[in-house]
Amino acid sequence: MNFSVVRGADTVWGKSFARVLAAQKRNLILIGARGPELEILVREIIQNHRVLVHYLVVDDADTGSIIAACEKINDRFDVDLLINYAETGWTMRLDDHDIRSLDRKLKTSHASGILYLHQLLPNLLLHAHARVIDLWCHSQPMAQWEQAMVGYHMRFAEHLHAEMRNSDLQIGGFALPAAHGTTAETRALEILEGALPEVVPGRITMH
Repeated sequence: MNFSVVRGADTVWGKSFARVLAAQKRNLILIGARGPELEILVREIIQNHRVLVHYLVVDDADTGSIIAACEKINDRFDVDLLINYAETGWTMRLDDHDIRSLDRKLKTSHASGILYLHQLLPNLLLHAHARVIDLWCHSQPMAQWEQAMVGYHMRFAEHLHAEMRNSDLQIGGFALPAAHGTTAETRALEILEGALPEVVPGRITMH
């Protein structure tokens, strides 16, 4: 029994991908920083779809927290899809950050996705046609420095995909602006239709 891991499941985009995947009858492991938000989403999905749903509260700025979560996943579940979500936007100037807040922001927004992929990769490689979808949510409009950061992450996904060409694992990356409600769910469905051949177009319930 395979599961899809959704990072950032307590955000607008994460919730949207979780809902679309649940509508496709995919079992889910939801990851986020806010337990109450995850609990509400789990109840909603179970009420509307006949799928299995688990959730983990993780601090993405804490490498130990990421490792512990991934160990639980690898020990208990077969994973064939990772929705690897992060937010790149900064609300403060660089010189307004203290070193601790800057360290946390860099780990959460730019390092954690690679750590999740590294830890879940052995699990993903056990499954034919496994997929990783990297999602980078950015501010709108993007500042030039943020364009450079998003561009770096997109190129990284491209090079990693090429490096893994001898396996069945497919890796793709998408830059996403801030969105709300049905707009996010419609875009999530479009991305999944392109990445997962088994996705049935139009099988979605808007919220």
